[in-house]
Amino acid sequence: MTDETDYHLYVLLCDQQVLYTGIAIDPIARLKQHQAGHPHGAKFTRRFKQLEIVYQVKVGSRAAAQSLEIKLKKLKPTAKRQIISKQYNLDQLTSVLL
Repeated sequence: MTDETDYHLYVLLCDQQVLYTGIAIDPIARLKQHQAGHPHGAKFTRRFKQLEIVYQVKVGSRAAAQSLEIKLKKLKPTAKRQIISKQYNLDQLTSVLL
């Protein structure tokens, strides 16, 4: 089922090549919250001046997005960068993270 409440998994590239992983219904709006230092933006991203979405994939439910987010956060940076560079679709990402 696809609609406007589908969640996306996204990865931000921050200053000093730091990667940040999150989920959102609208990753662009979420990026703007992060950039503005919005109280609902992640505390982690407030220390960076430059933020850029380098990867996003539509997942579906919040539960599925959170599950993938947790698994992606556990990967080493080199594995995350491979996913980003190859722009894995949802099926590819899921098979890598299982």
